[in-house]
Amino acid sequence: MGVRLREPPETDGRAPWFVPPRLRTAEDPAAERHASWLELFFDLVFVVAITELSRLLVLDHSAGGFLRFAALFVPVFVAWQGYMAYATRFDTDDLGFRLAYFAAMLAIAAMAVLIDDVAHGVHTATFAVAYVALRSFMLALYGRAWIAVPEARPLIRFYGGGYGIGAAIWLASLAADTPYRYWLWGFAQVLELSLPPLSTRLHRRIPTSATHLPERWALFTLIVLGESVAGVAIQTADTTWRFESAAAAVLGFASVAAVWWLYYDRQASVALRGSTMSVVVYSYAHIPLLIGLAAMGAGVRLLIERAGADHLGTGPSVALLGGVVLFVLSLIVTRTVVVGGRHRRGVSLKLGGAAIILGLLAAETALPPVAVAAVLALVLVAVVAADRALMRSWQAAGSAVP
Repeated sequence: MGVRLREPPETDGRAPWFVPPRLRTAEDPAAERHASWLELFFDLVFVVAITELSRLLVLDHSAGGFLRFAALFVPVFVAWQGYMAYATRFDTDDLGFRLAYFAAMLAIAAMAVLIDDVAHGVHTATFAVAYVALRSFMLALYGRAWIAVPEARPLIRFYGGGYGIGAAIWLASLAADTPYRYWLWGFAQVLELSLPPLSTRLHRRIPTSATHLPERWALFTLIVLGESVAGVAIQTADTTWRFESAAAAVLGFASVAAVWWLYYDRQASVALRGSTMSVVVYSYAHIPLLIGLAAMGAGVRLLIERAGADHLGTGPSVALLGGVVLFVLSLIVTRTVVVGGRHRRGVSLKLGGAAIILGLLAAETALPPVAVAAVLALVLVAVVAADRALMRSWQAAGSAVP
């Protein structure tokens, strides 16, 4: 699916600085839109966050390191999701909207550069303040929408109230010491993540458009994949040029390319039909999917770093191979709920590939890193080829597979 940027409305050069928000419903023709320049600019700040998260896992791939990596990924995800959902519902792209987004970008950048410190228990209060500021800008946007869109007030009350409570919990965490501060953060994140699943009935009463969501998720997924590509280049530059390192870099990139193919080759077939639980499932399945991709990116960097060792090691193998398995399983869920047709063969193919990769994970101590990378790349390329052939056969029959 190509990215088509939204064209600005034609004006006579006297466009007002402030335009009241309006609700983009499923029946509104204007809701059928594509990413704006501002949304793409907004996404760029998350490159820093994803890079820091991946770096965190490269430096600490112990069990505790994986837990900290996943735990810090969630607030980054929630931050992006909240602003993405608001823009999908109410975006007017006026001065107020742009200023709120610019301010949010600064708050997200502050969170991103603090990720490593927070993982080691330092500057946690500053991180919490940055998150509260981020949510405050979001609440200001919802306040504008409350005034301008009376028919959407039940929806605004639900999300604004939920985000407000979450921000209050983060603010209250400043009075607590670690590790209790982390528990309060976790409670606030669970609360905010529960809002979309609990609002399905409300969305049926106020049917906002969901057609914009697949493109936004695809763009964010591209950011995470892009970090993997950058990781290959950076790690190769930092490694003494040896055959093993070069081979690991090429094979690691081949695996990243195959993962890209699996996600985007079917993206044009994704169709979210209304704001129902399928939309929620599709969106939330991207949490483990993106965590898996970010872990894979860290795993590729560790693969290149340890290419000349006897074996890759447990932590790097879990990051690389476990990340791919998590991605594949999450991809099955996203495709099953949004792509029509029979799913058995497509699901079986991907599950088979995931099982082989898990077997490779179990056998990694007996294989050199380059051999692990070669088998992984071979399995992923085989899954891509088989999936492509299966798709063509189903398209010829007038159906589709996930």
